[in-house]
Amino acid sequence: MCTFAWLFDTCMIRKLVIILLLAFSFVGANGQPKQQVELFCGADLYYADVNFIRLYNVLLNLTPGVKYHMGHDWQLAAQAEIPVVNEGYANRYNMIRLSLAAVSKQFHFPDAKQHFKLSAGLFGSERYGADLRWMYPVNSWLMLNARLGVVRDWQLGFDFDDNTECDFGSKWYSLALLGGNIWLDPWHTELRATGGRYLGKDYGCECEAIRHFNHCSVSLFFQLHELTSSQYRKKGHSETGGFRLIVMLPPYKKSREKVVFRPASNFNMTYYAQSGDGTMKKYFTDPEENGRTNAIDVDWGTGKFEENQPVAVEE
Repeated sequence: MCTFAWLFDTCMIRKLVIILLLAFSFVGANGQPKQQVELFCGADLYYADVNFIRLYNVLLNLTPGVKYHMGHDWQLAAQAEIPVVNEGYANRYNMIRLSLAAVSKQFHFPDAKQHFKLSAGLFGSERYGADLRWMYPVNSWLMLNARLGVVRDWQLGFDFDDNTECDFGSKWYSLALLGGNIWLDPWHTELRATGGRYLGKDYGCECEAIRHFNHCSVSLFFQLHELTSSQYRKKGHSETGGFRLIVMLPPYKKSREKVVFRPASNFNMTYYAQSGDGTMKKYFTDPEENGRTNAIDVDWGTGKFEENQPVAVEE
């Protein structure tokens, strides 16, 4: 049976209350906030050629989700995973699972060029806790950014054969990243460098070059990181490379309706030349988070593209 004793962790409740009170203090009291509900659905495909019995292990999930834009840069988001195909992955992935349920608030200080996003709740990659992002567009071609997160493990799932999974871990994990982006406007090309401490207590850095086209981005990346699980290697660090493909899906122009039904906003594929070391692990706080769209609504780089412009909801 699932226990919810973790909800009554007095220290945790106090911290969350303080965070929410601070966030509410920035919400303007004038006027009724404009709100919007987005209902969407996508699909996740996982595959790996790690088995001699078949060419690939395959896992295919439908991913219905909802976003509630509450106004004043508040957002409530949730998403589930409904298994369609599972060939080779663990039996627990045959369950219908909650994959995300989080609230977030953005803070913008245009005069100081400072932008923040605070998120709390159940995040993707089965982590729950709090996450803070910072973006500082220094000028039209340079932006600095950072991220700090404190999370624990969680799992929630069930199937129609009376199997359930409900677990909230007690071990804390931290994430601390610092990076910089360079925007080459004539070619719509972006250069990124990020490094820091990841969830496995490992340190690493990544360099990425991204070419942005209309509704599509292609990138090449290189990673240098510590090994955390492959003890058979003698090297203290490992190099990893690969590419990412991000395709934005129609409709590209954001709707002004109060209730919107649409497909998922993007298709995202990542290929690693080497993987399986459990290094440089992160989580996501938005169900449609991707490498093309800025994590915060900042008018910089791809934030200037029409598909990424926030739209006021009609009364």
